[in-house]
Amino acid sequence: MGHIDRMTHETRGAGPDLVFVMGWGNRLGGENERWFVDRLVNDYTVHTFEIPTNGTDFEADYLRPVREHAADLDDPLFLSHSTGGLVVGHLAPERAVYISPWWAFYGAKLRGPVFEYGMRLPVDRPFVPIDFEQHEVGPRVSDEAWSNLPKQVSPAFIRTIRDAQSSMPDPGDEALVCCTLRETLVGLQGIGERVAPEQIRLYDGTHEPFSSADREAACSVVEDTLETLA
Repeated sequence: MGHIDRMTHETRGAGPDLVFVMGWGNRLGGENERWFVDRLVNDYTVHTFEIPTNGTDFEADYLRPVREHAADLDDPLFLSHSTGGLVVGHLAPERAVYISPWWAFYGAKLRGPVFEYGMRLPVDRPFVPIDFEQHEVGPRVSDEAWSNLPKQVSPAFIRTIRDAQSSMPDPGDEALVCCTLRETLVGLQGIGERVAPEQIRLYDGTHEPFSSADREAACSVVEDTLETLA
């Protein structure tokens, strides 16, 4: 499967509106993503967004579609995962739960002088290899799902993400973050710099709680966190 360059969404369920912006590479039809959304639709009307994997205009490609859709809803609750957390962070809703938000890069991933130079190239063609492996996403990620994930990103995409990280507004005192200390895809320092310790809920798992070994327990932490804001 190639890169997704246009945001798509689906709406399912009954109950209060929940806007769920998924992470980079997550798919509306993905087995693990679908398993998680199937749980959420028991309590919410879930508006699930699949985001572009090579977006180069953060406002047009990521923010505007979600903002315009949410504007027609009555005081929705927001949920996001990974890159989706960067999108929702810029929307700055009053009620939001962020799962493993990509507010900072992890360690040495996508860093170094060669990459720093390459990132400045005015190129939107993906050729920079992604710097993570299947097991880091979660042990429930199938070989088929991994094979369908784009394996390269463009300098323009990384530059867009870094600019968005540096310009993201304060998520606010009501924001809640669910994350794992086993995280190796996004930088936990980005969470620690933006929210207080009492705003953080830890789950035992990997980057995707819905792809973790004990996904029932990991996602229960997320669901309980949502209930505190609902």
